[in-house]
Amino acid sequence: MSFEAELQQKIDAAVADLDERALQQMLEEYYEKAEESQKPFDAAIELRPEFREQLSEAALESDAALNWANRIARARRYVAYQRKRGGGFNGMVIVEEGDSWFQYPLLLDDVIDQLSSDPDKAILSLSGAGDLVEDMARRREYLDALRTSGAPVMLMSGGGNDLLGDGRFARFLLPYQPGATAKDVLNVGALEQDLRHAVSYYLAVLEDVRKHHPNVRVLGHAYDIPYPEVGGRWLGGPLDAKGIPHDMGREVIGLILDRFGQYLRRAGELYPNFSFVDLRGKVDRGKQSWHDELHPKNPGYARAADEFRKALAQLATEGVFEGDTTGDLHPVELPALVLPEAARTGGSVIVLDPGHGGTQKEGGSSWNNAIGPRGTLEKVLTLDVACRARKVLESRGHRVIQTRDDDHNLGLSARAAVARDAHANVFVSIHFNASDRHNAQGTETFVHTRNAPASRRLCRTVQAAMVAALGLRDRNAGHPEGVKEAGYGVLNPASHGQDTACVLHEVSFLDRTDEEARLQSPAYLDRIATALADGIDAYLAGGFESDGMEAEEGIGDAIELSAQEAGLTVVSYLGFAQATPPTDALPDVPAPVSIISVGGNALPDDVPEMLAVESGTVSLAQQIAGNLAQQRALMSPTSTAEDTYDVNEFAQVAIGSGLDQLGGSFETNAAALEAVFANVATAGFDFGQFEAFIGQLGLRNFAAGEFLVMGNSNAPGGRCAGLNHMPPRDLWPNIANTARMIDEIRQRLNAPVHILSCYRAPDYNRCIGGAGASQHMRFNAIDWHCDTGGPTAWERVAMQVRDSDPRFRGWIGRYDRQRFVHIDTRG
Repeated sequence: MSFEAELQQKIDAAVADLDERALQQMLEEYYEKAEESQKPFDAAIELRPEFREQLSEAALESDAALNWANRIARARRYVAYQRKRGGGFNGMVIVEEGDSWFQYPLLLDDVIDQLSSDPDKAILSLSGAGDLVEDMARRREYLDALRTSGAPVMLMSGGGNDLLGDGRFARFLLPYQPGATAKDVLNVGALEQDLRHAVSYYLAVLEDVRKHHPNVRVLGHAYDIPYPEVGGRWLGGPLDAKGIPHDMGREVIGLILDRFGQYLRRAGELYPNFSFVDLRGKVDRGKQSWHDELHPKNPGYARAADEFRKALAQLATEGVFEGDTTGDLHPVELPALVLPEAARTGGSVIVLDPGHGGTQKEGGSSWNNAIGPRGTLEKVLTLDVACRARKVLESRGHRVIQTRDDDHNLGLSARAAVARDAHANVFVSIHFNASDRHNAQGTETFVHTRNAPASRRLCRTVQAAMVAALGLRDRNAGHPEGVKEAGYGVLNPASHGQDTACVLHEVSFLDRTDEEARLQSPAYLDRIATALADGIDAYLAGGFESDGMEAEEGIGDAIELSAQEAGLTVVSYLGFAQATPPTDALPDVPAPVSIISVGGNALPDDVPEMLAVESGTVSLAQQIAGNLAQQRALMSPTSTAEDTYDVNEFAQVAIGSGLDQLGGSFETNAAALEAVFANVATAGFDFGQFEAFIGQLGLRNFAAGEFLVMGNSNAPGGRCAGLNHMPPRDLWPNIANTARMIDEIRQRLNAPVHILSCYRAPDYNRCIGGAGASQHMRFNAIDWHCDTGGPTAWERVAMQVRDSDPRFRGWIGRYDRQRFVHIDTRG
C-alpha cells in the first residue's frame, strides 16, 4: 500500500470513529516546523524527513505535503463539527472558506480554531493554507456545504495569496529615490490590475452564494499590517531589492491593504448578503505580536476572532440564526479537499476541456464561436462530446477531470490551471470549426508554437484516431510531422505542468448543413468520443516525455486563428453576429453571473462604480504613469542592450501634447499625463486589460502606455482637440504585429525610438487630413522617429525588418521634412 493510500485510510478510520484526537496526533506525528512557507499564505510546516522519503515522486513535485496537512486538519475539524451537531446542538451553524488565516495546520491556533472553541458555534470548515480566492471560486465547495449543513452564515478569508503570491508584491514596488514617500514607490497601475483579479473572484463567490442561497450572510475581512523582516521572503526581500526602507515599506503594505479593504467595503454595498469585518488595528500589537511576515501569533488570531464574534452576535440580534439549520442531509458528508490527482493515484490523469461556455468572453475564452445553420452551438457540442469521452476513458481505468461540466466559461489560463493543479498527464481542448464561406470540412489537431515532444506525439495519435473514425479530411496532412502549431492561450506551456501533453482538437466544421445534421445523432457523437479516447490511449501507451518551456498567451481556437490571419474579427470573418447568446442553450443550468472582462478576469457589471472608492478613482493617466515607471524599473545598469530598456528612452516618452519629459516621480508623471488625457473619451476602455494584451506580445523595448499616443492636435487647445479616443477593444489584435515590428526596429537601431502616432479615431483622422483609408484608424500603423540618424537610415532598417518576417509585410513611408517613418502590417 502506498504512503498516500495509508494516510487516507487512517483519515477515513478516524473520521468514522469521530476520533478528533487521532487526527491531531497524525498532524503532530507526520509534520514539523519548516524554515519558511512555499507560498505567502501557506503554513510553514513540512513532512518529517522519514515520511517525505515515502511520498511518490509525483507527490513530491506537487504541494502534496501541505495538501495532506490541510486534509488531516479539515477532517479533524469535521469530526468536531459532527460531534457538536450530533448532541442536540442549538447554537450557530457556520460554514467557512479561506486561506491560512482560517486554516493553519499545527503550530498556530488560527481564527477558526479560536471560534470553534466556543460551545455555541459549530463550524463546517473548507479552508486550506495556500488557497487563492480563485481556487475557492472555481471549486465552489461552499455551495454543497451550505446546502447540507443548513448554515445561515459563511465566513470567508482570502486575497492574501492573490496579492502577494508569485512575486506580485515586487510588481507593486518602484525603486526608492531619496526624499520619496510611500506613495511614490507604489506602482498604482500594477496594484489595481492584481486587485481587480482578486476582487473579481471574491465577487464571483458572493454572487454564487446570493444566487443559490439568497438568505445566507457572508462575513469577510482584509488583513492587519504585518512587519517586513530583514531578508524576509515575501515582504522584506522585495523591499530590499528596490532599496525601500522597511518602515516606509510597512506604509506601502498599509496602502495596499487599505485599497483591498475599500474594495471589500464596496462589495458590501453591491451585495447586501456581505458584511466586511475590519481587522485593521485590531490584530497588531507591535512586531512581537507577529509569528512571521504574514501571520499573527495566537493572541493576534484571538483578537481577530473577537471581531468575528461581534459580527456574529450582531447577526444573531437580526434573527439570522433563528431559522431551520438542519439542512437537506444529516449528518453531512466530509467536504472533499481537492488534492492533486497524481498525488492520490498512480494512474493516468486526463483533463478534457469542453471549449467555450457561458454567455460572454472570459479571459480570452469566447463564449461561443461556431454555429450550425440551424442554430446548434459549438459550446453545447463540446460539452456533450467531453462527457461522452469521459465515460469511455473512465471505463478504461483513467481518472478524468473536465474543466467545466455545465454552461459556464473559464479564461484560457484558468482552463490550463485545472490540468496544472491536477498534475495531469494529458490535456485535450475540444472544439468545432467554422469557415468564412461555410463550405470547408475536415478534422485538425494543434499544439502550441512552443510545444514539447510529448504534445506532438499526442497530436499525432489523436489526429490519426479521429480521421480514421470519422472519415473526414486530414487537415494536418502536409504539415511537418503531421502536426499543426498555433499560439493558443489554452495550450500555453507556461500555464501547464512540464509533464502534461497538451493539444487543441477541432472535430469538424459545424457550420455545414450536412455536418450539423450528423451531429444531432447520439451514435455519431459516441463515435467521436470513442475515437478521442482511442487517440489519448494510443499516446498513453507510448510512455511520457516532457520539455518545460515558456510561452505567450494566445488566441482561443482555429476560428479565431483564421480570423486573425485574415485581419478580421470573428464576427466579420464568419459573417454573422456572436454577441447575443441564447439564454436557454443548456436547460436547467443556472445563468452565470453577468460579468465584464477585466485584465483577463471576471468582474460584475457594477465594477466601474466600485472603482470610485473613497481614495478616488485611479485615472487612466495614473495607470499609464505606473506602467511606464514599471517598465523603467525593469532596467538594470548591468544589463546589456539585448535584454534591457534604454534609460533615455523612458526619460523622453513622446506621448502627445508636446510632452517629452517623463522622468520624474510617479506623481509628477501622472500629473503631466492628466493634461494629455483631460479631454480623451475613455468610456469602456480598460487599461489593465490593454496592459495585459501588450504584455503578452513579448516586447523588449516598449510599454503599453506608449501605444496610446493621442497626437499633439488632440491636446487641449489643439486644432482637433478632443476628437481622438482610446482604441476600441476589437481593434487591439491589429496592432500586435506592428508593435512587434517597431520593437525589432528599435532593437536593430540600438537607440531610443519614440512613437508619434498610433490609433486615430475617424473624426480625428479627418480633422488632421489623414488618408481616407488610413491604417491608423484600424490601429495597425505607427509613425515614429529615432534619437540618432535620420529618416533614410530609419527607413532602411524598417525595410530590413519587414523582409525578415512575413508577419511584418505592409507599407513603409518616409517623411523627410517631418522627420518620421510610417510602418504598418496590412499585408
